[in-house]
Amino acid sequence: MPPKFDRKLNQHGVKGAYYGGEWVDLEDCAGTFQPDSSKCSGCPTRATCPRSQSRNASTTTNKDTVYDVIIIGAGCIGTSIARELSRYDLKTLLVESADDVSQGATKGNSGIVHAGYDDKPGSVRAKFCWPGNQMFPQLDRELRFGYQKNGSLVVATSSKELEVLDELMERGKINGVKNLRIIQKEELFQMENALNPDCIAALYAPDAGNVIPYEFAIALAENAVDNGVELRIRREVTAITKGKDGCFEVDMRRWEPQDYVDVRKKMGKSIDGTESKEISLLSLVMRLCVSFPASIVVMEGLVRFGLL
Repeated sequence: MPPKFDRKLNQHGVKGAYYGGEWVDLEDCAGTFQPDSSKCSGCPTRATCPRSQSRNASTTTNKDTVYDVIIIGAGCIGTSIARELSRYDLKTLLVESADDVSQGATKGNSGIVHAGYDDKPGSVRAKFCWPGNQMFPQLDRELRFGYQKNGSLVVATSSKELEVLDELMERGKINGVKNLRIIQKEELFQMENALNPDCIAALYAPDAGNVIPYEFAIALAENAVDNGVELRIRREVTAITKGKDGCFEVDMRRWEPQDYVDVRKKMGKSIDGTESKEISLLSLVMRLCVSFPASIVVMEGLVRFGLL
């Protein structure tokens, strides 16, 4: 039986935080995880909070509103695209059918940031996994969602499984993954003492890590909105058509919780904030236009490009 080793398990937000993949004790967070405001880049201030601007815009949007880009789905893919497009001078709208961002597949995701050694060489995943992995530390320094670079182990309990480790090691090299190595039993149990005693070796990928998926998506969405992207939740896309003028028209059904609708009805207001005597509908249909050389539609994790 391998000896037992005590180990310290840090928890993000408890006596410290993960920043750029590494642990920072609470007393060292000032100036790192908690930035020094005096060293900001001098971003222009706004009279109104950007998030309030996005919320207020939702009450004035009408069927004639034109956006350069509409992103459908506010999971980790949609919010990542929104954040990236917020760097440009575009009128961008991010819509989500649920009542908050990250409520679909993102919420149930394992949160593992893979190193890329197990992807089939030549595949799209193999091409982008390692470069994407290497982007996470800097992304976390910018957004502070608690990325933890804790590494990963693929363990072997027999000589036959050792051959699999060699295959994964070679696949990782082909995919461009750095820092991979096969460790033996003594070092393995120093890293992880709760393993099956029969484990004899492991493929160690120190650059693998994990995130809290919904914290990741929320951080991306908040930063996108801070930079001018408009966010609409409870908007279900029902149709996308190409108009005669070349614009894509996106039809959406807006829904609200029934309790909210009932309260608004008692106040004599519709769910979009306007005065109304007849408030019997839970949903309202919106029609928005997209006018852009390559309109981007994100649905169920797929990015589709429709050239006008």
